Amino acid sequence: MRKTLIAAAIVAAGVAGYLALNQSSTSPSSFTELDYVPADTALFSGQFTALDIVSYLKSLGMSPAQYNSDEMQQAMAALSENGSPALKFAIALFQDYLTVLTSPETFVANTGIMAKTRSLSYLVGAAPVVRFEVSDALAFQAFFERAATQSGVVSEQRQLGEHSYQAYPLGDAMPGLELLVSIDRGWGTVVLHNTQLSAEHRAQSLAQSKPAQNLGNSQKLTEMSKKYQLHQDGIGFLSTEQLALALTTTDGNQLAKDLQLTFTDGLPAALEVWHSDACRTDAAMLAKTWPGLVMDAKIAQQDNSGLHMSGTMLWPTESKIALEGMQSMQGFIPSSLTGGIHPSMFYLAMGTEISQLTPAISKMWAGMTDLTLSCEPLVAIQEQMKAQNPMMMLAMAGMAANGLQGASVTINGFSIDMNTGQPKAADALVTLSADNPQTLLANAKAMLPPLANITLPADDEDIAVADIFPPVAMLNLDVRLKLSGNHLLLYVGDKATAQAQVIAKEALKKNGMIAFGMDYQQFFAALGEMFAMSGQPMPAELESMLQSDMKIGMSVGVNEHGVVISTEMKLAD
Repeated sequence: MRKTLIAAAIVAAGVAGYLALNQSSTSPSSFTELDYVPADTALFSGQFTALDIVSYLKSLGMSPAQYNSDEMQQAMAALSENGSPALKFAIALFQDYLTVLTSPETFVANTGIMAKTRSLSYLVGAAPVVRFEVSDALAFQAFFERAATQSGVVSEQRQLGEHSYQAYPLGDAMPGLELLVSIDRGWGTVVLHNTQLSAEHRAQSLAQSKPAQNLGNSQKLTEMSKKYQLHQDGIGFLSTEQLALALTTTDGNQLAKDLQLTFTDGLPAALEVWHSDACRTDAAMLAKTWPGLVMDAKIAQQDNSGLHMSGTMLWPTESKIALEGMQSMQGFIPSSLTGGIHPSMFYLAMGTEISQLTPAISKMWAGMTDLTLSCEPLVAIQEQMKAQNPMMMLAMAGMAANGLQGASVTINGFSIDMNTGQPKAADALVTLSADNPQTLLANAKAMLPPLANITLPADDEDIAVADIFPPVAMLNLDVRLKLSGNHLLLYVGDKATAQAQVIAKEALKKNGMIAFGMDYQQFFAALGEMFAMSGQPMPAELESMLQSDMKIGMSVGVNEHGVVISTEMKLAD
């Protein structure tokens, strides 16, 4: 449980950090470094104005134990001990990076990256490129030289025209593999490259040569922004069109050309089959129907009081059947719990209209299995889907909870009596929203005998749960049950009572699938009480969470374009 909580906390912070480092308030059209990004890149993420990374890391307040636990250090040491120089180099870089993250005050001195920096990440063919604005070129180079010294990798200084850069050979991991590090025009560039690639490819990867077709002179970002109503703060994408070309052609884009270099004896049979006219046609059709992944983000606040940011990830589709099916599966989520910052300690809401689950998935399943395809591997997948129809299982789930449209849990706070181990105070709310809550309870009684004697209160009246379910009296808490229209509300505490009154008045509507939020300080302070009650010290990696004044929110839903994940994060210094 403890490791799960740590992992969840770090992942949430990492996701928020990723969004933070890829956002801006400047239009991409004025960002000249886009001229060095090929238009056929399969993956792109751009940050167009500076983010104060140092302030962000200080606000997180995460300890070395969280970034680099004893278990992780032991695992890295074991890998490094018997690993190749290339693996040792990668591990040394990774561990040095984790160390830097725990010391924001020395971030610039240890990396050379500007405290307030812009950045770009993309692919030049198959070569990953990461670029940062740097303020200290020597420190930037030293960051990589430290890893080289520890691993035994010997760097080489090379020339590309008049430009000088460092190359770290990693051929023991893969023939011809090397890491290139370059500094020019105030930007540090890191590229994972291969000696088999051409000099022009290397020049583009090191941002020394502009591709003829690039993101600066194409309308790709503009058209994407207009179609999906993206914020111009920061934009990213994963292109299935480019991935399809790489899979089905030998020269459809630079990624396809680069991949051919790995097959010196010709394409394996498993890949050769994809290079038929049928597969090219089907893959192009599917890529058009599912264009990939689109991201945007914005900073609402960035000043001495902290950071406030939000972002979205969208999986768009051109399939009317899929879009209508996903939209119909959405359920009701209370308007106060739709994935934003919330004053509670924790909340989780799930919305699904159970009665629509079976017909919606059935319609989408039929749309996929009846799709006209000629590509041999795709036809094989389609046949497997036909043989594994999930409708029977979904129909059973629909009968068990027919009418349910949503459920939520909100915890505003709780405290434990250290002597008895029982809760001495609690403020929380649980809601069930359905077409007819009485029918939902009747179905539940049939499946759960302990509920047989429970009778719901009259509409808009509340009753003490202890009166209808005596074991609750042992908690010494005034837990109330209320039925109001389409909502069944179970709550205790003043805040939860007020929240229940608001939700009770809401009409059912399809507005989401999942919403989640957490206040780190409140949550881990309450967790600390539980550790104190057990007599065990709170682990250092959890205790340091108390220093992180961070609030996060996340939601998953379906808009007019496809599945969208929205996140919000607020950090205070």
